[in-house]
Amino acid sequence: MNNKIVSDGNFKPFHLTTTKFCGNMKDAGARKTFCKSVGIDESKIVFANQVHGTLVKEVSRHDCGKFIEACDGLITKDKNIYLCIFTADCMPIFLTSRDGSIVSLIHSGWRGLAEGIIESAVTSFLRNFGVSPADIFAYIGPHIRECCYQVGEDLKKIFNVSSNKEYLSLVKQAQEQMKKLKIAKVYASSHCTCHEYEMFYSYRREKTDERMMSLIKNA
Repeated sequence: MNNKIVSDGNFKPFHLTTTKFCGNMKDAGARKTFCKSVGIDESKIVFANQVHGTLVKEVSRHDCGKFIEACDGLITKDKNIYLCIFTADCMPIFLTSRDGSIVSLIHSGWRGLAEGIIESAVTSFLRNFGVSPADIFAYIGPHIRECCYQVGEDLKKIFNVSSNKEYLSLVKQAQEQMKKLKIAKVYASSHCTCHEYEMFYSYRREKTDERMMSLIKNA
């Protein structure tokens, strides 16, 4: 990791999450500047127009440059294109088939997690490409960690968390779901977007409209 991007060396496809040092990635100008600085062809990016839902859409090179409406996940078999989501506390979840031929990227806050977006992505791997969960690898990127994610009784009930606990771990919930789905391997970032105020935008911390960008490339 450097001060501009976060990635995980154990997760093999090209992937990254930007930091505040790259600027607000919802701003087209800042996004263009960042992509140029790291050699990413912005015209080959497919964007998800996120709605905190569970829909994962298959996309192709013909979708490059587009915002795919009403979805929180993208999946593709096409080579040399990037999938993109934006976050400011929610989890960016990167997925790949064992042989690297299929990649997916999903945006998961508590709502998507509770309603099954991870299972939707796994179903897309199997139904669209014949890839079983045992041949899927996952990486959970920077997001709000348990140290900062204080929740009320409604979320405690949804996630079956003891009423004595004040804080919710999204990553633990995601890891438990992935284990039940029999995903082969799961890596996770230890960064907290809320706690690490110098590095990340955080909606919980400052109700900002600014966002980090996560990308995965199918090479």
